[in-house]
Amino acid sequence: MRTPLLAGILAGSVLVIATACGGGGSTPKPAASTAASVPAAASVAVASCAAGPGTGQQVGIANRLFTPATLTVSVGSTVTWTNADAATHSVTFDNGPDCGNLATGASTTVTFSAAGSYPYHCKIHPSMTGSITVS
Repeated sequence: MRTPLLAGILAGSVLVIATACGGGGSTPKPAASTAASVPAAASVAVASCAAGPGTGQQVGIANRLFTPATLTVSVGSTVTWTNADAATHSVTFDNGPDCGNLATGASTTVTFSAAGSYPYHCKIHPSMTGSITVS
């Protein structure tokens, strides 16, 4: 009588572990975000991110803040974000590219080719937000 009970407990444990690890479920995982899911205007208006410092406007990253948090630039301008914080941060546009993670001392530069408002955030620390207005 103990063998079926023990076998049932072990089988249930395996099912719980497999489900927790993502196996055995019938619910498909969401598809990874791709450039195709980004609105066309954002893809055209914000050129791809370039590693390293650039010329133009500067945004500092320190104390889990983007400084300045809002910035207005002209069409064709570049903006460079430099991480002076001890933590890694990202510059991720709400409707555009993700410039990736920036370790301490790293920079990324973006050129804005169309007028509009470009809100962004740190995907690691979502409370960190900023916005670039291009006119």
